[in-house]
Amino acid sequence: MPDITKVDKSSVVGAIKRNLNILNSVVLLSLFIILFVNIKLLYEILNYVPSASVVVVMTILSGLVLISLYLSKIISSNAVAELTEYDKKLTSTIESLQQEITKRKQIEKKLKHGVLYDSLTNLPNRTLLKKRLNRVIKRPKKHKNYLFAILFVDLDRFKIINDSLGHIVGDQLLIAFAQRLETCIRSVDTIARFGGDEFVILLDDVSDVNDATFIADRLQKKLLQPFKLNGHDLYTTASIGIALSTTGYHLADDVLRDADSAMYRAKALGRARYEIFDSSIHISMKKSFELETDLWQAVERMEFLVYYQPIVSVKNGTITGVEALLRWEHPEHGFIPPAEFIPLAEETGLISSIGEWVLRTACAQNKEWQDAGYQGLQLDVNFSARQFHHQNLPELIKNVLEESGLPARSLHVEITESIAMEYHSIKVLNELTDMGIQTSIDDFGIGYSSLGAIKNFPINVIKVDKSFIKDISIDANVEAIVKAIIAMAHSLKIKVIAEGVETEKQMAFLRSHKCDEMQGYLFSPPVSAKEFTELLTNESAKSRNNGGGKKKTTRKQASAKAGKS
Repeated sequence: MPDITKVDKSSVVGAIKRNLNILNSVVLLSLFIILFVNIKLLYEILNYVPSASVVVVMTILSGLVLISLYLSKIISSNAVAELTEYDKKLTSTIESLQQEITKRKQIEKKLKHGVLYDSLTNLPNRTLLKKRLNRVIKRPKKHKNYLFAILFVDLDRFKIINDSLGHIVGDQLLIAFAQRLETCIRSVDTIARFGGDEFVILLDDVSDVNDATFIADRLQKKLLQPFKLNGHDLYTTASIGIALSTTGYHLADDVLRDADSAMYRAKALGRARYEIFDSSIHISMKKSFELETDLWQAVERMEFLVYYQPIVSVKNGTITGVEALLRWEHPEHGFIPPAEFIPLAEETGLISSIGEWVLRTACAQNKEWQDAGYQGLQLDVNFSARQFHHQNLPELIKNVLEESGLPARSLHVEITESIAMEYHSIKVLNELTDMGIQTSIDDFGIGYSSLGAIKNFPINVIKVDKSFIKDISIDANVEAIVKAIIAMAHSLKIKVIAEGVETEKQMAFLRSHKCDEMQGYLFSPPVSAKEFTELLTNESAKSRNNGGGKKKTTRKQASAKAGKS
């Protein structure tokens, strides 16, 4: 089919003129025939008509000839005029058509670009990346020594920047980050935006894994320099997963999956680093997937338990409170460590329903203990970030307290430093304080907060993280830090609880520096509700007997229970 964009207007007009000349020739030929017929007719007439009539006949004949010639001229003139007008219209039509075709081609080009390139960064998108990746996956069949590598790159803490400074700044950061990525690679390599804050680098024809780690290290060094955006100096890091083609891939999705898994391992190990995929990561991911499936089933089957760890007075060893701790008893694998399933529950969102169940169960249990005579018993319940950011959390807690009958003053809401320091947390904390509920900062000392910052929040208790307590009597610097935390907290009228107390020396140090309360295996591990009731009963009996040997006996009992657990 001819390309209409290449039509020449002059050729069209020339063709029309040629056709018109043919038409004129036909008209003149017709007139010549008419003239010939008329002459023949005249000859015949002259044989029968008197000579006087010849003049009349010749005049008529001449008039017919003149009229024919005039009509021919008119036809020719009109045709030229029509041709000129048609020429103008044709010119306009062809120009409009050419413009329309040009626009359509531009739109088609944009559409093709939009299908294969990211609209924000102008980098290749996931579709184009997979096309190129599928192409390089086939090369080892022809070139045995050919290797390629995939770097799966994820910006750390991008959501915080996006949420705090807005999506415009977030988009600007993604663009700037993409440009910085491009300075780290060769011209034969490919950088693609995989989605959100995730990018993928395809390193073509590498020697070994060191080429990939070299690029990863170069990127981390580049990120040491801030991004200057809208008056902000933004610092960010990246977690990188590396997959090398030595594994023997056949599909693009497989190599991307493995690089993604390695990236998540890097995040789990502290971010701002890279991890190289190996079989152990695959096994771990498979185990995590199976665990997630079991976790969903555990929610349906209610395989969870609430265990209770006593909080005791450092001064005299009496039980002053209890922390509710979640446990999962798997039907096949027994008790699953909380460190394994709680992060997974957070990620899947199951923590919200599980956490609500823990709150209801623990509040009902503490009310039962209080009704049995232990009215001063405080209950600490942990809340995750997802739970704490639930828009109806104060209303939920209020309803649970009303249903259980537990006084608000008996409940301590326990959150981490990072949650407490978030801007919108102050509103929730104030609402809880107005309800008469106390709030505690868990694992204090391992986050980024300080007592100077906490003084601006309605915090009643801080719990010093066990990583500090375990080094008491071992590291003088740690002792100085713990001593300073206790002193400064007391100056702000904040109570201090030490977590993870396991030795007499640790307790003696805490007592000498007037720490308020403690919890840990020195007194008791987390136990079931029934066992905790026994602890309360035994303490009450010892108290009635003037408390003789109370601490020693209780610790022995706790050790026995720890063996059972």
